[in-house]
Amino acid sequence: MRLIKLGLLAFSATLLVAPLSSADSLKDIYDSALQNDPVLRAARASFNADREIKNISRAALLPQISISGDYTQSENNENAQSVIVIEDESFISTRNGLTDSEQTRYSATLNQAIFDMPSWYRFRGGKALSQSARAQFSADQQSLIIRVSQAYFNALRAHDNMETREAEERAIQRQLEQTRERFEVGLLPITDVHEAQAVFDDAAVNSLEARGAVNIAFEALEVLTGQSHTVLAGLMGKFEATAPNPEISEAWVDLALGNNFQLKVAELGKDASYNEAKAAAAARLPKITGRATYYDSDSDGFNYGTPFESLQDGHQFVISVSMPIMGGGVDAQRRQAKQRAIQAGEGYTAAKRNTVQSARSRHQLVLTNAARVKARKQAITSANSALAATQAGYEVGTRNIVDVLVAQRTLFRARRNYANARYDYILSMMSLKEVAGQLSPDDVYALNAWLDPQLVIAK
Repeated sequence: MRLIKLGLLAFSATLLVAPLSSADSLKDIYDSALQNDPVLRAARASFNADREIKNISRAALLPQISISGDYTQSENNENAQSVIVIEDESFISTRNGLTDSEQTRYSATLNQAIFDMPSWYRFRGGKALSQSARAQFSADQQSLIIRVSQAYFNALRAHDNMETREAEERAIQRQLEQTRERFEVGLLPITDVHEAQAVFDDAAVNSLEARGAVNIAFEALEVLTGQSHTVLAGLMGKFEATAPNPEISEAWVDLALGNNFQLKVAELGKDASYNEAKAAAAARLPKITGRATYYDSDSDGFNYGTPFESLQDGHQFVISVSMPIMGGGVDAQRRQAKQRAIQAGEGYTAAKRNTVQSARSRHQLVLTNAARVKARKQAITSANSALAATQAGYEVGTRNIVDVLVAQRTLFRARRNYANARYDYILSMMSLKEVAGQLSPDDVYALNAWLDPQLVIAK
């Protein structure tokens, strides 16, 4: 019996621990999204396709080798008569016979651009576009970190809000029951019951909305991973919001100007457009191309009953020079490419200015959110003191039920504000690192260390 009891206790402990150990962490969600997020997979395919632009454009400058082979078999049965006139005398010529032949021909041709400035500039532009594709994919990888973090902490936020809403509802319900009891013994008027009931009804609606928000937040995780998530690890209470390092905003501006991936995409796009404009302008220049050909031919058969055989081989070297003289299309393309280059240059200028402004504003937001976390935490202490004082005044008759309900709701609102402030700080810090080009999986792992699997956040 003692062994059976120990076995039951061990089994019960396993049941209790299993849900806790199965809680998904931020790292788990991120690792799964790396493999299953369709947005990132599409971005990876786009990167793999666009990085071939350099190889495609370079091909016009490299030797082009082609081979060809022909086999021809022909048969002709001829029965013909013709009239030949010689010195006013006519003769009839008859030609009858079978022509049968086979021919095999092979050739190899080498083409090489000797002077082709448009292709050279297009190669430089293609190289810039391939580098731009790499920068864009890096930006997409950072975007995944942001999307995973937002989805994860929004789920924690929704759960915290639901808990405070439900706690608020239970507290108001207890207050409503006490008010009814006091009304029944004649200590309070019916208006106090009605006021408490109205506040309770509003709290019940808020709880219902909060529960729906939790379901929606958990479904957002499924969009990223393609898997169902029902239990998450919560954020530790000892998590602290600190000022960004470095603390000076201009240091973050310098980091953003040197490392922001979207800015690099705009800069490389500008370089590609400028090279395309140079290629269009160089279309009026002569193009020199070299071509070398080797061929081998073997023919045999019968020609009107007479056998024949022919073997041939040889080579050919050609240098071609071409240059457009007239044609409005060349000039129109040159003007179009020039305007495209101007457009790309202005786009890069706008991206640079936006990057600077974004780095400064996000840095300020982090500082504000860090201060807000501390203020919200202190507000909980103040709200607790205010509620205790209000309840004491209600007991002695100096405060009414409305004052108590307001104090209760103020306390729960302070708790929600504190939870929201912590999540806002985390997301703003990651957003600042993203604009500075400093966001990496290491930031995910660092945040993951602040999560406690014992703090179960269930759907």
